Amino acid sequence: MRSFLSLLLYLACLQTAIAQQPLTLDSAWEAARRHYPLLKQQEVTDQVTALQLRNIRTSYLPQVELNGKATYQSEVVSIPIKLPNVNIPTLPKDQYNATVDVKQTIYDGGAAAGQRDLQLAQQQADKQKVEVEMYKLRQQVMQVFFNALIWNEHISARKQMIEEVKQRMERVQAGVDNGTVLASQVDILKAELLKAGQQLEEATNGKNTAIGLLALLTGMDTREIGELQMPAAATALDQNIRRPELELYRMQTDVLRQQSKLTGTKSLPKISAFAQGGYGRPGLNVLDNKFDFYYIGGLRLQWTLWNWRYTRTERDILRVQEQSLQSQSETFTLQTRSQLIQQSGEISTLASAMEKDKDIVALRTKVKDVSAAQVDNGVLTVHDYLSDLFAETQAVITQKTHEIQWVYATIHYQVIKGY
Repeated sequence: MRSFLSLLLYLACLQTAIAQQPLTLDSAWEAARRHYPLLKQQEVTDQVTALQLRNIRTSYLPQVELNGKATYQSEVVSIPIKLPNVNIPTLPKDQYNATVDVKQTIYDGGAAAGQRDLQLAQQQADKQKVEVEMYKLRQQVMQVFFNALIWNEHISARKQMIEEVKQRMERVQAGVDNGTVLASQVDILKAELLKAGQQLEEATNGKNTAIGLLALLTGMDTREIGELQMPAAATALDQNIRRPELELYRMQTDVLRQQSKLTGTKSLPKISAFAQGGYGRPGLNVLDNKFDFYYIGGLRLQWTLWNWRYTRTERDILRVQEQSLQSQSETFTLQTRSQLIQQSGEISTLASAMEKDKDIVALRTKVKDVSAAQVDNGVLTVHDYLSDLFAETQAVITQKTHEIQWVYATIHYQVIKGY
């Protein structure tokens, strides 16, 4: 029994430890990809393509049709002569026929193969469209992830400020009790404490909102997310673009080329074998006015010799569409390179700001410490001290924000080029 309880306790501790592990950006990306409903569209595309390919393969299987016809005509063929002792039958004006027709394609000019290649190319293009949408999801998850990190730094800075104000308020209260400090100085600190509490609550709500959005995007429970791990900054800042949109343009171009090949098969000869078996009146012998069975078989050749340049026009249309895709691809590449240049400038700006942030925080802390000592000695008002304390807190928040923004900028650079 003790062993069983120990095992349960161990499993509970293990589950708690796993749940408390920090969530990385890569893990959030992977969870969001698995959870995103649109990803299932790729499976649907595969299923549809498999069914379409099955239908295409049936074009080389025998096609069987059942046909029936009953007609009445105002006039029939007759022989306008009469011979002695010869009875020339008269065809009936009502005729009946039921046939079973079998057709077997022998050569279709490559139409079936062209349709197969077109469907496969379209399958890849449709699946790549999903990857483009997944890329947008990647950006959204990254933005929410880093927003939560920034809010977390706001929370840490506000908590530190609140502790500082509480400590100072205790010392000022001692001075009030001794009659050396005005009671209004404590009231000022209390008001600032309430204001800092409001700011802490705002930052907490901001982080909770970001965590809630992250949970929605990843399909995770907010309790499973826990703390977020700051990702390492990316170092490769080349302009080698590997965006999914460019791959989509290439696949769509391949679809147009397959369509052009399929269009070319329309002007090629097609050969098929056919057989027909039927029962009707008259049969193949039109002079026999009786119901009878009959059959006929042979080969059929179909070759469009002139279609008013329809095929050439279709290919011209596809060629223009291909040129349009090429222009879109080049435009997208140009815009992406422009974004990379802007993002590179943002990285440099943040890196420069980070170099000065440390000195600014150190100086603000030094000024605040002097102000705190002067307040303790009664030579400085609480209001002046709070101004210095607020300036130090803002400097710390700015420093941490710049650090997070710099990491975000380097990773966003990779995302822009298709990391």
